[in-house]
Amino acid sequence: MRTSKLVFVLLIIAGNIAAQDIHFSQYNFSPLTLNPAMTSVYKDLQATVNFKDQWRSVNAYRTANAVFEMKLNQKKWTKLARLTEQYKKKLVKGLAFGLNFFSDKAGDASLKTNTVNFSIAYHNLLNENNTLSAGIIGGIMQRSISPDALRWNSQYSVGIYDPNINSGETFSNLSSIVPDFGLGLMWSYGNDTKYASANDQRFANAGVSVMHVNKPKYSFLGTDERLYRKITFHTNMMFGIKNSHYSIAPSALVTVQGKQKEITLGTFIKYKVREESKFTGIIKSSVISLGCFYRNRDAIIPSLLLEMDKYTIGISYDTNISQLKAATSGRGGFEISLRIGSGSSFLYQNAKFRM
Repeated sequence: MRTSKLVFVLLIIAGNIAAQDIHFSQYNFSPLTLNPAMTSVYKDLQATVNFKDQWRSVNAYRTANAVFEMKLNQKKWTKLARLTEQYKKKLVKGLAFGLNFFSDKAGDASLKTNTVNFSIAYHNLLNENNTLSAGIIGGIMQRSISPDALRWNSQYSVGIYDPNINSGETFSNLSSIVPDFGLGLMWSYGNDTKYASANDQRFANAGVSVMHVNKPKYSFLGTDERLYRKITFHTNMMFGIKNSHYSIAPSALVTVQGKQKEITLGTFIKYKVREESKFTGIIKSSVISLGCFYRNRDAIIPSLLLEMDKYTIGISYDTNISQLKAATSGRGGFEISLRIGSGSSFLYQNAKFRM
């Protein structure tokens, strides 16, 4: 193998095994790339879009993701005995379906990855507070490359690059489509507040998933290189600070793929700006959340969430602290997410003004 081809292979591996898969800092906004058991686990119906511009100064990654989730047999709102005219959605067991689209473009060679997959999850209500979910996901992954923009050692003459010199490099294919499958489990817990202004609720979940179960082929050079299986562990929690407008929401993510490991830890401080009107339902509750996350040996990620009724906007920025900061000057990646969905299963609503 020529030195230039070896360098090319190493660049492809380094750039895509270190972050082979979709790599959003706001990972809770891309549930179907995290764990198929999360399909519509929080809401009966929701749609999410994400966009990330990573390491622009070195022309690295530009990533987009769109997710649609729907739970079947959505239950009606039921009256709570302790609260006058206050209702909540019953926890639901049964099937949920999701559709996930992911597109990524990376580097001078325009390495593109497009994925379309479909997920099915079953949520089993263990008791009033606990749910166990299982899910599978499957679809196709399309990858392509445009090597014309690459420079090779053989194209340098007396130290000067000459694009008219034939590189002598050959590729077995510039595009491929392969099937891709994954599966996962998740446990969820929710304990409602005792009365309307108590703010003493407790939520938690924990899950594990295995993606790329079939180890799809991952080479443009005709070799048998395959995508490593990715094992993901994740957990989220939220603790209301009693009789206040504040809540604390820590979360953690651990992924292992081949020799690569990623650990992301962080916490949101959530502040309820205003309560929902208890009788008309016209004034909706709104929440602002500030947080900071750390991805091991890679980035510090300040984050902002704005929530109002059915809408959530998330904004974050990766501040690069890895060895790559010499090239990026610490500039990592801007990320924005938008989610639209039905009311949360754990939030109280006024039934009179719901569709």
